[in-house]
Amino acid sequence: MYQNQKKACSAYKQNEFNNLDPAEIVARLYQALGSSLIKARNAIGTEDRKVQGENVSRALAIITELHSALNMEEGGEISANLNDLYFYLTSEITRGNIGNDSGMMDNAIRTVEPLTEAWVTLAANRKAELSTADNLAARRPTEKTERGVFQAVY
Repeated sequence: MYQNQKKACSAYKQNEFNNLDPAEIVARLYQALGSSLIKARNAIGTEDRKVQGENVSRALAIITELHSALNMEEGGEISANLNDLYFYLTSEITRGNIGNDSGMMDNAIRTVEPLTEAWVTLAANRKAELSTADNLAARRPTEKTERGVFQAVY
């Protein structure tokens, strides 16, 4: 029984992920990055090395994923700046983890927060635009005309 529930939950999550707008995916990655950094910083304070290590690993994996998605050829200056930013974050997180320095984690958190806010706002705006466009299309009268085996909507 438990395995069936686990499979259903996994399928639901995969379906939800497949239906996300790319901006929503990036926003969620940044949210997860921020959450992992906060947990890692808090674990440094409580000297919980297991939680610290898990969350640092998760944060670095997210940064690696974001970095791998950069298109350096078409992204121009923005991609170059994000490339530098991801290098900086990786360095701060790694040094903070090795030295158990919550201040370095705070630097990374402060860097990620405005990016998270920007991506969440962008994703929400895109979703609202798409919703508005869908609503307008649904209200527009359509006329169906059959043409042979094809049916066109005008």
